[in-house]
Parts: sequence; structure tokens; C-alpha cells
Amino acid sequence: MKQVVVCRPVNNIPINGAMEYLLDGEGGVRIFDSTEQAEKELRDAGCVDEELRHMLFLESCGACRRCGSPLFRSLIPQYEYQCFTCDEDFYKCEQEGEPCGTHTTFSLCS
Repeated sequence: MKQVVVCRPVNNIPINGAMEYLLDGEGGVRIFDSTEQAEKELRDAGCVDEELRHMLFLESCGACRRCGSPLFRSLIPQYEYQCFTCDEDFYKCEQEGEPCGTHTTFSLCS
């Protein structure tokens, strides 16, 4: 079963394109063990079908090569992946081990 994050359009306005993620108690993005668990917890918190219909349930697509946490598809067009633990979006080459070509990858932290 793939892990899942939940997001929706900011202020429930889909035309602005910006998304907000469901957060955990510490302010990080909440990662659920499955879509079913996410839906159940949202319903238990009072969400109704109409609200759930406007939410996106994004499944993990692997593990981050940097930290090992679940990796998700990025919602930013120029990037392929997103890691919420690293709080960073990655080019495909950064996570799949391909040469990055014109993209320069470096770390500001040691």
C-alpha cells in the first residue's frame, strides 16, 4: 500500500493553482499510510463528501534518495518529485540517478 498526502486548492479556489497540504500536529505535511486511512480520519474530523471531492490524494512514488522518506510527484511543472521531509522539489535526475545535463545540483548544507 502506498503512503498518501492530502491537498486542496488554497481557500478552495481551484483557479488560483496554489495548493495547501493537510498538516500534522507539528506543522509538517501529514503523511497517511493509505488513502483509506486519510479518508477515514478526514471523515472522523467532520469532512463531508463534498469537501472530500475537492481534495487531492497523492500517492507516494518511491523513497527519497537523500533522506529515505516517501517521495511524491511534484505539483510544480519543472520538477518531477517532492520530498516533504527535505522540504524540497527535485528534478527527475536527482532522484533517479541520471546525469542532470543542464541542471546543476549542489547542496548548500554539508
